[in-house]
Amino acid sequence: MKKIIIIGGKGTPVVIAEQILNAVEKFGEKYELLGFAFDDESFGDEINGIPILDKTYNVYGKYKKFEDVFYVYSLYRSDVIEERVKLRESLKIPIEKYVSFVHPLATVARSAQIGYGNIILANVVINPNVKIGNFNTFNSNSLVGHDTVMGDNNFVAGHSVIGSNLKIGNGNFFGLNSSSKNFIKIGDYNIIGMAANLVKDVQSRQIMIGNPARPLSK
Repeated sequence: MKKIIIIGGKGTPVVIAEQILNAVEKFGEKYELLGFAFDDESFGDEINGIPILDKTYNVYGKYKKFEDVFYVYSLYRSDVIEERVKLRESLKIPIEKYVSFVHPLATVARSAQIGYGNIILANVVINPNVKIGNFNTFNSNSLVGHDTVMGDNNFVAGHSVIGSNLKIGNGNFFGLNSSSKNFIKIGDYNIIGMAANLVKDVQSRQIMIGNPARPLSK
């Protein structure tokens, strides 16, 4: 049984925690949720009845002697993804200690390839021959089309649709209800706005809005 500590404690980390508990209680998955590693002392000792175990930078040192303890990293925010990636790297937790959690109600094709530290929540669909790197989060009811290749540290909000045969880089944020056309390329650290419809390639560090999506004027 894998014992899990979630690094983070507000918003998506709580969603992940509840879905892990649901997977255990309703579907008999073999996990034990130990609690959160979180730095905001205003939350006290627990969140939704789940304990806060320690501060972000302390937790690995405290638990690294336990071979059955694994981690979920969930401190992403659309406007500071690159900063939060560097924070994760600074924790020096070995990549093999990050669990990829797939909720039992998700559909992941048997031919899909998934790296370390990915989170795939209920009702997500990952289609055949998809290749996913590390530390990506797929919120409920999102979809990734066949033969799409995705890098690391991407965040896909609920009801987002990523088409087939895309090439996606690192650190992108796909907002609620966004969609991305087949066969396009998306670079690194872009924000795809809520309900945006991507129909053309996007380079890097753009904020895309609208239908069809266009760069936000600065």
